[in-house]
Amino acid sequence: MIFALVSSVTDCKSYSKRDYFDTSFQCFAEPGWRDDSNFKKYIEKAWLPMRLLFAEDNSKIKRSDIVFVGDSLVHLFVPELIAKEFPGQSVTNRGIGGDITETLLSRIEDDVLILHPGTIVIEIGGNDFREGKCLSLVQNNLQSIIQKIHNKNRNIKIILLAVPPTRVKELNQIVPVYNLFLNQLARTTKNVEYVEVWDTMRNPDLPTLSEEYFRPNGDVLHFNEKGYELWGKKLRPYLQK
Repeated sequence: MIFALVSSVTDCKSYSKRDYFDTSFQCFAEPGWRDDSNFKKYIEKAWLPMRLLFAEDNSKIKRSDIVFVGDSLVHLFVPELIAKEFPGQSVTNRGIGGDITETLLSRIEDDVLILHPGTIVIEIGGNDFREGKCLSLVQNNLQSIIQKIHNKNRNIKIILLAVPPTRVKELNQIVPVYNLFLNQLARTTKNVEYVEVWDTMRNPDLPTLSEEYFRPNGDVLHFNEKGYELWGKKLRPYLQK
């Protein structure tokens, strides 16, 4: 129900206004989404209810060795798939559909760090670019998230998962630029690693999601179970260290 609401208020219309390569494009540096009324609806009806569920669950489980956090791509990495990809490991999912870097920054302490994880896997940024957020703003938010984590515990290992390709041209134009930033950030920051998935998940001849990862319902933003199998394959070596 919550994910259906998120999908309804984060649809793909007006992507032409989010084209970073359009000569008339102006990046968005304000809080939230370009549509403020939809953003407020999202926070009230989806984001806050999910956080209440997380708080209740966190009070029960107390600790988790590994926490996944991010947007709808993490949200859809459901417990059954996580258990299949990381058997016998203590893994908790704290993804929220529709999340952006600034809202993740605001919740990282209460939703994730409270579980005292040794490793945090982060996939975030796609929704920022869906809104045409200024690239420097997204990068600064991500750096602030890392700083907040390491201010809590400098020994926490952070894995930055590349934002994967979609079936949306405007996103596929800017996301590789952001992934280059993630890669470089990992190279220059202690206890931060970068895991590439863009190259494997894209069409070998086109800068778009490979057809083998298409969801059957016409969803142009997310990928199918085979994509999560790839995530598992790519991440297992890092999570078993």
